[in-house]
This record gives sequence, C-alpha cells and structure tokens, in this order.
Amino acid sequence: MMNHRLKGFRKPPTDHYTRPYFNYLEDKMWSHNVQCIGADVQHQHWLRYAREFVEAYHPSTPRFGLLHHCAYSHDDINLIGLMDDDFTAWLRSMSEDGLLDDTVLIVMADHGHRFAQLRATHQGQVEERLPFYSFTLPKALRDTENGAKMYQNLLMNKNRLSTPFDIHQTLHDIIQFPEDLTSEQDVSARSISLLRPIPASRNCDRAGIAPHWCTCLDWKDTMTTDDDRKLSNEIAEAIVQSFNEQLKDELKICSPLKLKGIEYAKKLTPKDDLIKYAGVKDNDGFVPDLSGSTQMTHAHYQIKLSTTPGRGVYEVTVLFDFVSRHLTLDLASVSHVSRYGDDPHCIIDRNYFLATYCVCYDKI
Repeated sequence: MMNHRLKGFRKPPTDHYTRPYFNYLEDKMWSHNVQCIGADVQHQHWLRYAREFVEAYHPSTPRFGLLHHCAYSHDDINLIGLMDDDFTAWLRSMSEDGLLDDTVLIVMADHGHRFAQLRATHQGQVEERLPFYSFTLPKALRDTENGAKMYQNLLMNKNRLSTPFDIHQTLHDIIQFPEDLTSEQDVSARSISLLRPIPASRNCDRAGIAPHWCTCLDWKDTMTTDDDRKLSNEIAEAIVQSFNEQLKDELKICSPLKLKGIEYAKKLTPKDDLIKYAGVKDNDGFVPDLSGSTQMTHAHYQIKLSTTPGRGVYEVTVLFDFVSRHLTLDLASVSHVSRYGDDPHCIIDRNYFLATYCVCYDKI
C-alpha cells in the first residue's frame, strides 16, 4: 500500500505486509536509475514474493493478495517492457503448476500515464480514463453450472460500462455466489457485479463517473469563434481564481497563480436533434418534429490550461450556468498533468492536497 497522501497505518493492515521490506531496499540498495537487488531486478523479487505467498498455504485455505507495481511504468511509458518476459513467464509457470486452478486473477492498472509525453495526446487522455483491466476465472469454476453463467456474463459485460468500483461487488459474489445470475442489476448502484448482467443502459452518470472522467461524451471545440474564445478565457480565469482560493491561507509560502495560456477548451453539448426536438409529427411517434428552439441553460466545459509562476498544466472540467454566469468547479475533477517537481516542497508536510496548486516562492 502506498502512503501517498495519507499517514500510513499504526499497525500492519495485513498478515503479510511488504512495505517495510521494499522501503529498506529503496533506501539502501537502489537508486531511481538502478533497481537491482544483488543479481536480480526488483520486479523479479516482487513476482517471486507473489508466488511464495500462494505456495505458503494449503489450497483449501482462502487467501487474497494485492500487489501493486509502478516503478517502471509511472514516469516513462517505455520502461514497462523491461518486465514483459518475466511477467509472461510468471503467469505461464503459475498456470502450468496449478497455482491458479482455484484462483480468480485480476490484472489491472489504476490509471493510464499522467505525466509522460503520451498524456499530452488525445490517446493519452483516453488511456488515463480507461486503464487496462482484465479478469480471469479458473477453469474449475467455469465448468460448474453457476461458473458457466458467471463466465458468460463476464464476456457480455466486457462491452458494457464498468468501473473499478465494480470490483467490490464482484468480490462479494465470489465469496458467496448470488442466487440470481440472469437478471439485470440496478444501474443506480455505484458498485455492481461483473459476474451478473450489467444493463446496456448504464451510463457515466448512473455509474458515478463525473463528466471529467467519462469517455462516452461528445465534446465541441470552443476556440473557433471570438465569442467562444472569450467565454473560454473567462472560465479559465475563474478556474485559476478558484485555485488561488485554495491557497489563500498559505500565501506566505505559496505564490498566487496567474493564467498563462489555454491549450484547448471544449464544451459538452447535446446532439442538435435533441435541442431541436419539439415532439412528433405522426400518430405512431416515429417522425420527429425538429422545429424546436430549446435554449441551453448550462453546459460542462473541459479546459486545459497552464499557469505561472511554475510549470503547472491542468485539465479541468466545470459546469457553467449561462443564465447566472455561475461556475461550479469540483476539485476532484482537476487533473494536474505536468510534473510538480520540487515546486511545492514548502507545503508538502503542511497540506499535501495543496501541492497541486502551490509554487513555493524560493522556486520562482
């Protein structure tokens, strides 16, 4: 477990806790450029530990393991290939030796690249929101009546909207099989099982995914006309002002920010037919009447902007009310897509959450 923004645990939270081991190795035995332990590369120890954990217990003993590795992939998209062969060999040997015969195996990422050059592309933006996620059921389970239904549901659900929150309910279903494996689940629930049918009607809003993180939406460029550019700039200035509001109690050590530039701005808009829809022209309800003139009262904007001083680049989604000219900003919908570096060093121990916005005066 990482202690990224939290203070850690008073006591080890699991029966086997690797943090002290890897902390020691990071402090004593490798630098960020050389990640070897003796003759072995770090990830080989990580994979060996995973195998030994499975082998240490009798097959009838229930066990759960969570292993998280980001040393290669976090900062550079190219380095992850260093462990491809070893990871493939590990998966093959675990399978051939029967160690996965009674195991549900999940291989996943928590997010795509957030700082690599790829993140500056549309592909990188999509990958940040749609990280790799695979789910494997053992053959022994698939060969049972319930397991066969679960497997078919899993195959169907790969083309339905799912989120990492769904792992929670899925694990519940593994611990205790549900009686009903055929009925569609309630889309209003934030976590629903991947082993039961997910309705095709599930959308980002129902799944608890904010527009900032949703990839199922249509966005329109708002930098093509003078009016659009003016409004986009107004929104960007308001966003930076919101950042400064977060820093208001720390301005003795953190510099206020100013808008440096806008890389892009886009607006989430409904389809033209939806805006123009006024009813139907025929008795059967098949021919739409598109003579309507509905006016939009609010819209989501997504803006990528840079600030000064420092090198901050942010991707922000806001809700803008055209009537009141009011801006609603959810700070959870702010992606800091550039490296902080050491710019916020003065605030880290005081309030880590402000590191996203803080540029210490001695770094200007």
